Amino acid sequence: MSSARTGQRGAASAPLDPEGQSAQPPAGSPGVRSGGWSATAARYLPIAVPAATMAVLGAWGLPRHNAMGNDEIVTQFAAKLGLGQLARMVFLHTDIFHALYYLFMHVWVPSTSFYAQTARSYSMVTLCVLGSTLALIRALEAEAAGAARRQVGRRWLLYALLIALGGYLNEIALAVLVAHAVTAALARPGRRVLEHWVVAGAIGAALILPVVIISFLQRSSADWITRPHLHDLGILFHDFFGATNPVAVFLLACAVVAVLPAGRPAWWSRGGICLPSVAAPLLVLPAAAVFLESLVGKALYVDRYVLFCEAGAALLAGAGVDRIGQWLGALFGGAADRRALAVTSLVTGAVVCLGALLLQLGPQHRARTPLTRQFDYGDPAFYVGARARPGDGVLFFNSFYRKIRLGYPHAFRYTTDLAMAESPAKSATLNGFDKPFAVVRPIMLTYQRIWVVGRAPSARVASPSIRGEGELLISDYKLAAERKFRGMVVTLWVRS
Repeated sequence: MSSARTGQRGAASAPLDPEGQSAQPPAGSPGVRSGGWSATAARYLPIAVPAATMAVLGAWGLPRHNAMGNDEIVTQFAAKLGLGQLARMVFLHTDIFHALYYLFMHVWVPSTSFYAQTARSYSMVTLCVLGSTLALIRALEAEAAGAARRQVGRRWLLYALLIALGGYLNEIALAVLVAHAVTAALARPGRRVLEHWVVAGAIGAALILPVVIISFLQRSSADWITRPHLHDLGILFHDFFGATNPVAVFLLACAVVAVLPAGRPAWWSRGGICLPSVAAPLLVLPAAAVFLESLVGKALYVDRYVLFCEAGAALLAGAGVDRIGQWLGALFGGAADRRALAVTSLVTGAVVCLGALLLQLGPQHRARTPLTRQFDYGDPAFYVGARARPGDGVLFFNSFYRKIRLGYPHAFRYTTDLAMAESPAKSATLNGFDKPFAVVRPIMLTYQRIWVVGRAPSARVASPSIRGEGELLISDYKLAAERKFRGMVVTLWVRS
């Protein structure tokens, strides 16, 4: 990031402290030598070590006892559809906001992927949001340096395209424009540059209008989302700063340290681009915008939809740890010794990262078990698969739970879906379509054994068909087995 006030000539290329001030290393220091392994390590290790760490954490426990949750099953099913069927599903029925992601997965289908292990597009959305944020910074820097119009135009075009790509992966990603507006305003670049940002952002948003329109027509598919409460803020806090209270509170304190002014004028008054002016709006504003919209309008807030804001938390926490390390270095070694300050900052960061990892190993382990998913489809499927007999029937109370057959078709090879009128694949939907109870009733009575997956049969359900099927099982069949799993119940009924 450049510390130059946007709108002035002469881009600054020196590294920044957390408030964006240029920090020129002295001549002959390791920071200015261009060759050797130490310079290469200094350049690439800060990127390679976190990337390798996250790759290991993402792969750790990936099989998860071969248990898939709702998202994994839906993604696997959508990715295996033909392109024509996939187009029918997303354009005519549901999940238009995941269309581009499903197209990617059509080429590469994982069996399971919390959140690195969930087969959804959140990591791709985060990548696009960070890319667009970096493109914004580079565009503002080019404007500040008085670069050629063609170069400036290319950077704004890249910004618009990354905004659009993030929106195609999940339209909630457009909320990042709120953060970018504040970052651009804090840079105080002048009216002309702000107009360039408005045009680029508007183009990026306009490019996803088709998805927004179709998504509006499919708005009933988001009816499962409820209005957020204070409890959701607690979940988001732990999403951003850490799974355990000590880690989360400490890293929040580090983030607060990062936004403290280091001198006068404060970073929010000085203009130009600095880490807090980018990271603080990214951390707070997109999530706040979606949260508040969900309180007054259509509920759209789900914590995983705004996970990209976590990048702001990471940047601020890291900057805060660095500042604390420099404080400690100045306290014990003197503020004039830049090498001592760098070493102290590095050691402080390493200790904090290691401590945060060790204090969160328990939650990390739990995240790799089926119990962390709202629905565990694996164990119920294996239970039915081990006990079903040829000629058994199966009912799903309700059709939402039919996804279990999509993820584990072999477990239901001996069973017949008695209520299904049209399969998910044929109907290009996630749940298929059911027959009315008047049609299902005589079919049920021809079966000696019927499995029920989802909810236990009851006379107190809203759906007339499911209520009728449940009443028939209770009156004409005997409960032979019942097993509760994460998010569902499996029962076996045998004709009296």
